[in-house]
Amino acid sequence: MLAQKLILSYSSRIFVQFFQIVASVIVARIAGPGVLGTVAFGLSYVTMFTFFADMGFGTAHMKKLSEGKDEARCIGTYARIKIGLVTFYVFCVVGFFLAQKNIFHVSFESKDHITVIFVLLVSTTLAQLFTIPKTTFSAYAQKAKSDIPDLIQTLLYQFLRIIIVLFGFRAVALAFGNIASMILVLPVFIYLFKDYKIGPFDKNLAKEYLKIALPVMLTAITSKLYSTIDKVLLQFFTNSEQVGYYTAGFRMGGFVLLIANSIGVLFFPIFSKAASQKDYASIKRHIDKFERFSFIYIMPFLILVTLFSRDIVYLILGKEYISSVPIMIAINIAMFLRVINTPYSSVIVGLGYFNKGLQIGIYHFVFYIVILFVLIDPSFLNMSGLGAAIAILLANLFLLTLYRIYARKYLPILSNKIAILYMIYGTVNYILFFIILNKTMLFQGYYKILFIFVYIFVTYFSMSLFKLVNKGDWKYLKTLVDYQKMNKYIKGEIFK
Repeated sequence: MLAQKLILSYSSRIFVQFFQIVASVIVARIAGPGVLGTVAFGLSYVTMFTFFADMGFGTAHMKKLSEGKDEARCIGTYARIKIGLVTFYVFCVVGFFLAQKNIFHVSFESKDHITVIFVLLVSTTLAQLFTIPKTTFSAYAQKAKSDIPDLIQTLLYQFLRIIIVLFGFRAVALAFGNIASMILVLPVFIYLFKDYKIGPFDKNLAKEYLKIALPVMLTAITSKLYSTIDKVLLQFFTNSEQVGYYTAGFRMGGFVLLIANSIGVLFFPIFSKAASQKDYASIKRHIDKFERFSFIYIMPFLILVTLFSRDIVYLILGKEYISSVPIMIAINIAMFLRVINTPYSSVIVGLGYFNKGLQIGIYHFVFYIVILFVLIDPSFLNMSGLGAAIAILLANLFLLTLYRIYARKYLPILSNKIAILYMIYGTVNYILFFIILNKTMLFQGYYKILFIFVYIFVTYFSMSLFKLVNKGDWKYLKTLVDYQKMNKYIKGEIFK
């Protein structure tokens, strides 16, 4: 059922991202970049500290459940630890805010910024509590149970966003819409989690959790800061409008980010279980399938979207957001690098090399922070949102290199030849079609629609010619779009 798990994750995330883009377009056009930036800043501000609400214990919970430990005791122990950590998280956010205001005298752009921070703190706290069932589902690689509530909550929130801006409300109301969507999805989690027993707190098990969590903690901290600090620093270095342009470009170009996160959660318990059984051939087989799927079915369409980035931004967001175009291009590439890197990070922690995962996380974060400051700080290059996007691209490339080197070191049967071959092809493919589209007069005006069909035909024909795609890949695609198998998988997991 791995094929169904993968395609469910991909399809649901792509659908969600598409709906988010539609909602973001409406919000961006009606409310403007300032409102978009205010909400993005507030959300980044509160999620910047969510590592305190996890501290690596989610990874520990997944590992212990995937190894076959007593389920009730694991859930009971993890739930109590999680509630304590979430409480600590709330105190940390409030404490940091009060220190900024009263000790360091940091000024916020408006009162709305402050209100949005505290409203989103409530919704983020609820989201963290929801990770108790979600992490349990992920430990068993139950993608339907973990993805469907997210799908419902996201759709509800995006619908509420549209309604809110259409009625003329702004940033604060949008933040309250987030809380409403969280509350509405609560019954879904209760239903899906009803058959899981919550046992007593086990001190010995908690110690085992702590041993796993300790080396993961710093990785969790750097990972969370990595995903949020860009918008927070942009706000303090520039203003809400610049954050809005950056957020718009990120939203348009970052649709593969959710896929990367979802795939990482799927692969970790699978690799952890395979490692405990010393089934290393299974790990290699899963990675090879995933890589071929990503390079054959995702990369060409990501390149196509990148080629039309200016047209997409202009058509959907309007000329006001034209400065978001280069941001979208950089984020497109950066997020794809993250996707194809995801299984390799799961290999290292799945094999139990948590300390090495920690070291890599630290190297990556330090590299990112240095590059980010150099590119966006007005005292240096002052590149604003584009600088932040380039920083993410360079940092993801750096991380990809490190993870692949160490994954192959710990599991020599892995090979990077497939990835190198496809990445060379992808680079040449992009350059060639960029020249055809932008430097010639072959496809101008409405003829750009014809370019799409020419691109798809030539790309897959050339991939077949160079033996980068074969009959087995098309058969695999057929299994992925098999509605009956997907329906059977979802029903078996949700209603069993």
